[in-house]
Amino acid sequence: MDTKIPIKIKDKIRSVFTSIDDLILARAPGRINLIGEHTDYNKGLVLPASIDTYLYVAIRFTTEKTICVHALDLGDTQHISLDKLELTGTLWVDYLIGLLLEFKAIGVNLKPFECTITSEVPIGAGVSSSAALDCAFLIALNALFETHLSPWDLVHMSNRSNNNFLGIKSGILDQFASIFGEAHHILFLDCDNLEYKKIELVPSDYTWLLINTCVKHTHLTSGYNDRVNECKQALSSIQSRYPWAAHLSAITSLGQLSEVDFENSTTKSRAEFICEENARVRAYMEALHQGDLERCGELLYASHDGLSNKYEVSCSELDFLVELFRENDAVLGSRMMGGGFGGCTLNLVHRDAISDVQEIAKHAYFDAFGIEAEFIVVNISGGAEVLSNGQ
Repeated sequence: MDTKIPIKIKDKIRSVFTSIDDLILARAPGRINLIGEHTDYNKGLVLPASIDTYLYVAIRFTTEKTICVHALDLGDTQHISLDKLELTGTLWVDYLIGLLLEFKAIGVNLKPFECTITSEVPIGAGVSSSAALDCAFLIALNALFETHLSPWDLVHMSNRSNNNFLGIKSGILDQFASIFGEAHHILFLDCDNLEYKKIELVPSDYTWLLINTCVKHTHLTSGYNDRVNECKQALSSIQSRYPWAAHLSAITSLGQLSEVDFENSTTKSRAEFICEENARVRAYMEALHQGDLERCGELLYASHDGLSNKYEVSCSELDFLVELFRENDAVLGSRMMGGGFGGCTLNLVHRDAISDVQEIAKHAYFDAFGIEAEFIVVNISGGAEVLSNGQ
């Protein structure tokens, strides 16, 4: 099997499969998002990158009558009937079933298989373990059933499954970053027209540090879908106030707006945040081009302030960690990252100060909340790939 596969992953797979040489093995990474939060489902701008924590799927056909899936890290094995592809109430299984339905919808003749899942991507930390699961499973199925689907096909299949089967009204940021990621590059994506470019990272004295609040969230139980609906309400309000624009389809998403006279309501602050966040993505790109990391840091803090105060998706733990370093010269910028209501802060930290920053956060956070924070020094990695094709 491929030399990229860590020994510990091989050992886990061997705990299920006697022989692993005939397996298809795929992996997909978690992701960070430098800036552009909650803009993807508003057809706005995002700036993500894939990171070197991966979820692995090992898969092969079986002679059994059902699909057998093992979640090794959860100690859970489930059997899925091909005649009963419906919600089970077990979320990780429902992610898989939604994707199987996507394959069935395009005419794939599904056959029984067995697969094993194991992951290095932390769950509920804001680095999108769910997209890693989706994307690894998708590219494994793509290889297993020889469907030759394009990367964009897989992104949209995951997004449709999330939206329509699971009821998570998310955009395409997470799947895009996991599928299209490239080592030492960040990705700029316009979620309206799907134009994107890969931007090579220039080596510097600064790197990215994730601080996990260890406050868990899921999009189904947090206020995530509420924000999606509020943005739709804001757009509807704008279209009704500017009927000529709606008639001409000039305004079809908040991501197309730079500034507009919003009505004074809850949806006003949501819409203002989206417009301001898109402007921050553009400003961040310009600062990167100029090599102005201090400006990048300022934009991170501004993004967090908007997420906390206007979009209201932060929490006291996230706010605490961001404020902790606002006056620390070793940290150029910090903000909450991901859907919110828990998860990680993303911090632009001087490489020489990583250990000191971790110590400060560890003690201060525990003293404030009685919770042990977790830390991930980020390395930008490649995207989803098939490591072994079973031959």
